[in-house]
Amino acid sequence: MEIKYTNYADGVHEFDFKVPVGTLGLGKPFFGNLNLHCKMDKSSSQIVLDSFFDIGAILVCDRCLAEFEKIFSGSFELVYLFTKKEDLGEDDNVYYLSPEESKINVKPDLLEFVNLSLPMKILCKEDCKGLCSKCGADLNLVDCNCNKEEINLIWAPLLKLKD
Repeated sequence: MEIKYTNYADGVHEFDFKVPVGTLGLGKPFFGNLNLHCKMDKSSSQIVLDSFFDIGAILVCDRCLAEFEKIFSGSFELVYLFTKKEDLGEDDNVYYLSPEESKINVKPDLLEFVNLSLPMKILCKEDCKGLCSKCGADLNLVDCNCNKEEINLIWAPLLKLKD
């Protein structure tokens, strides 16, 4: 996924990409196409690339183990400078373009931001009740009659510490 910036005059230019996840090297849990919209603001000294993406994923809920599909969206900004400035600190989203370059490859940064868009805790819905710890019933679908007050004897020494 490259943008040849030398063909464009200064100003704002927009690009849309629709790429199958397999061609990007993205496997499970992603499926379908990745949609990317880039807005390139080009000036004589820099290029600011504002990018917005959405991608589908098939996930498994951490609480109830149900499989579900979800569309993830995200955005990121990349800055490309035509000259290296020594006074700038280290910034992961600032790159320097040499005079020999004519294209910007957004794929490595895109893949990083797509993978970071997945949440650490995956839930099918915010109020997911999960599974019963005794019988394994999906509490989103049924109310089980298990006694929730019964304490496993393995935890008895810890209850003594609580007292």
